[in-house]
Amino acid sequence: MRTTRSRSTTASGNTLHDDDDDDDTPQTYNFNGVTYHSYEEYVQAKRQRNRDVLASSGLLDAKAAIDNAALEQRAAKAASRGLKRSKASSSSRDNAPVSRRKSTRLQGQPASGMYVEAELAAGKVVVAGGGQYAATAAEFEEEERSKFFNNRVNDGSDLTVKDAIELCDSKWVKEQTVPQAEQFMKQSLTEIASSSSMMLSSFSGKGGSPKSVSGISSGGGGIVITSKNLQDKLNELSVEDADSCVAKVTPERVGIWNVDQYGSAGGEKQDDESSDGVHLFKPFNGAVSSMAWNQGGTSLLAASYDGSVRSFDVEKQVFKEVFATYSDDEMYKDKLGFNCDGGYKSWVQCLELDHRFGSGECFFLSTSEGSVMHVDLRSKGSMTFDKTLSERKINSMSLHRDGNIMATAGLSTVVQLWDVRKMGDKKPKPLAWQNAGKSINSAFFSPSGKRLLTTTMMDHIDILEDAHLSSGLIKAPKTRIKHDNRTGRWLSTFMARWHPATFSGEEIFVSGSMKKPRTIEVFRGDGSLRRELTGDALTAVASRCCFHPSAEKLIVVGGNSSGRLTIAR
Repeated sequence: MRTTRSRSTTASGNTLHDDDDDDDTPQTYNFNGVTYHSYEEYVQAKRQRNRDVLASSGLLDAKAAIDNAALEQRAAKAASRGLKRSKASSSSRDNAPVSRRKSTRLQGQPASGMYVEAELAAGKVVVAGGGQYAATAAEFEEEERSKFFNNRVNDGSDLTVKDAIELCDSKWVKEQTVPQAEQFMKQSLTEIASSSSMMLSSFSGKGGSPKSVSGISSGGGGIVITSKNLQDKLNELSVEDADSCVAKVTPERVGIWNVDQYGSAGGEKQDDESSDGVHLFKPFNGAVSSMAWNQGGTSLLAASYDGSVRSFDVEKQVFKEVFATYSDDEMYKDKLGFNCDGGYKSWVQCLELDHRFGSGECFFLSTSEGSVMHVDLRSKGSMTFDKTLSERKINSMSLHRDGNIMATAGLSTVVQLWDVRKMGDKKPKPLAWQNAGKSINSAFFSPSGKRLLTTTMMDHIDILEDAHLSSGLIKAPKTRIKHDNRTGRWLSTFMARWHPATFSGEEIFVSGSMKKPRTIEVFRGDGSLRRELTGDALTAVASRCCFHPSAEKLIVVGGNSSGRLTIAR
């Protein structure tokens, strides 16, 4: 027979073990001087002791008081939720209730007779009929007609210098802005345009004030002038003939920067709030996509995303609309650009002067829809052709020096060469083409016409020789330069540009670079690197670069996507 181990507990509750395993004494538990014959009774005694200690400490009463206060606070917040109902005044209680609104049918009245006659694009409708809303409909129609096509600045009327300045944001227009600009445009710019020893250059970015900066290394020294705080992405950059004036085309604004007269007006230095020689104009409501001076420097042509082209006449001092695209609405049938607008997905991407006519009265336009137009403003003005040459946007056009062959390039990933004399055909066909693999930023003929320079997103700069004499597929370029062209989303793309004339007896071209420190690269016509421009003045990637046409001294202009323009000469 198995015996039960005898246990006892001390006053502190510790169990005492009997070393004698054969002791048959019943198991008991002692706690606080009381003997318990079962473990359950012993445990209950300890729990009761703990409850008594907690109650005597006062903690339970404190917890109950806190809980009650919290409940009262919640109840007060709940009572204040929602809108408070104000007491109605005696006068409002006496007023009769407002009658329920009823339609004319329920009221037994005849209908107004208005109805939707036609549904137009963009959710617009044509309302017809009479009745009490007839005047409102007429006013709405008048308001719609008062808005200029594509939200342009006006109906195509000329803009004076003052008009174009006052259309700019107020932060660009100071007390002396208009008088200073009018004086410069009438006197200095006219003298610059008539002088062969001066420089007119142009680019796309946003306008600000110039600041002289030194510290650029080109292997041969030189002077560097920069214009900063232009505040937007650079789109286009070109240089014509001047030496002390820079014209720039910006999103929605055109600017003229008097470089060599920086910080002075009439021989006196201006204060910090002056224009510093920069004069801004806003002849467009849409972003300006490209611009070009005519050969004589007497007019500046600019094209905008709103589909209009304006020419600033240096002599007449006006921004004149020379061309604009319109829809197929009958009200525009007398316009030169009738039925040339393709909707909100269509805009003018590139403007290229027809160098066969140096006056600037003839030019080519490419669109985002892949079409190319030739506009002839001589006599009464006409459109020589309007042909779709690509299924996608055309980024650039270049006319060969013979005036017959034109190169186009864009998102179609193909460089195509066309005979402009055959654009009258129902469906023109390219004479030759080269597949680039990815989209093409630009394709430009050299001054001699022997070379065709293309900048592609395949990280190549290709040089094709005698492309204008080729037919069919051009399998490979004569020279291919490995060049990082991945500028990304926030930087303007690279567009390598030729020197407008041969320099030191050779053809050269310039391009921006992704190298660090920031660099502008100048190449020979055979693709070899001729010179690198770098230094403190180049603070960011110079996305768009070009040359001054002078064959006597090398002048390079570069602009970055932060709107900083650098001139090295």
